[in-house]
Amino acid sequence: MGHFISLVILLSIFSSLLASTAHSLTEQNSESNGFTADLIHRDSVISPFYSSESSYRDRIAKALQRSKARADYFANLSSFALGSSPSADMIATNGNYLMKISLGLPPVELHLSFDTGSVLMWTQCAPCKNCFPQNMPLFTPKLSSTYKTVAANSKTCMSVLGAYSHCMSRYSVEYLDNSYTRGILSSDTLTLNSTLGSPMSLRNFIFGCGYNNRGIFERQTCGIIGLGIAQGSFITQMGPAVGGKFSYCLISHDLELNTSKSSKIHFGKRAAVSGPGTVSTPLYFYKHVYFASLKGISVGKRKLGSFDGKIVVDSGATLTYLHKKLYYSLEAAIKKVIKLKVAEPVDELQKVCYEFPSNGRVKGIPVITFHFGGADVKLSPLNTFVRVDDNVHCLGIVPSNDVAIFGNLVQVNFLVGYDIRKMAISFKPTDCSKQ
Repeated sequence: MGHFISLVILLSIFSSLLASTAHSLTEQNSESNGFTADLIHRDSVISPFYSSESSYRDRIAKALQRSKARADYFANLSSFALGSSPSADMIATNGNYLMKISLGLPPVELHLSFDTGSVLMWTQCAPCKNCFPQNMPLFTPKLSSTYKTVAANSKTCMSVLGAYSHCMSRYSVEYLDNSYTRGILSSDTLTLNSTLGSPMSLRNFIFGCGYNNRGIFERQTCGIIGLGIAQGSFITQMGPAVGGKFSYCLISHDLELNTSKSSKIHFGKRAAVSGPGTVSTPLYFYKHVYFASLKGISVGKRKLGSFDGKIVVDSGATLTYLHKKLYYSLEAAIKKVIKLKVAEPVDELQKVCYEFPSNGRVKGIPVITFHFGGADVKLSPLNTFVRVDDNVHCLGIVPSNDVAIFGNLVQVNFLVGYDIRKMAISFKPTDCSKQ
């Protein structure tokens, strides 16, 4: 393994990351106020994963399985200290959302799994000696006029991967589940189509060109695009072009499954979250994972005791996970209030289930409020209950032995903004179908 570097991502102050990566970026044809791109849910009719033969129940069951895998990952991550084995740092994500990018000149279109808990962007490259099956054509470096390998010990290598004693031109990323990607650290032109204007092109974007990739990766994706905080991540390489800001707005799962609408991700000035209803709380990170400080939860006007702990803010998990003591207080409070007909649980985790009216007009579902430090996020029934079969809806918040996670269901119809410079995360109630 002497030819490879292990990607132990050293977290540092974001301003220094901007300074170290800005020299490798050139903004072309981008609007001064930022840009917006599509986030495609994997079960959407416009997703490469979509199959008309899969029932709604099948898709939901798989989403819950992926959610459990994310929870297991974060539980493992929390047990490691900084400086531990790099193979324990990440999970090979089969996430819920995809980003469509183009790489090289002429541009080659790729679908990458979007993950706020990963760092290096990588894709499979041809000729590939050991790759997982992929529906889209592999990226072929020799066909791109702007492709370059990153020279060992070069300034570019150092600026993206940090001041290692030996910054080699090869990379290796190993994941918790024994999946891995290995290949050449490379640079090329990356292009993102903006839904609101001209494309954003970044020259000399650093990524992993994977020639040896194995694991649980799925053929509908071409790799991973990470928006975690670390040297070499997508958001830090974007540098001054986005000023450390991105936000996303997730539409309801029913809209994603039944229409051609997609969620949106904004960068730069377009990512600003402000105006009536906006609340903000400090943002923290540990091993390229974002988290906030949860102070408590209310059901209606009733606060469920006191609590002070960290909760991961994650786009990859559908469900929200709470420490058992807080969860069971929440479950008891909900059962006291909701008078709908109780339905049989569909799995071992989601045990609070009801039959909702077929007309969709649900009454008596209390507002659940998550109290973060300085920010109260009020959740509607759309955020707290997930339809699992016909008219059966189950609570999308479940107990956890290990780690608390603020999943993507509770973030639906919120504009969620990350400001890496100010280390703050903001929430604004928004009809995301109109973004």
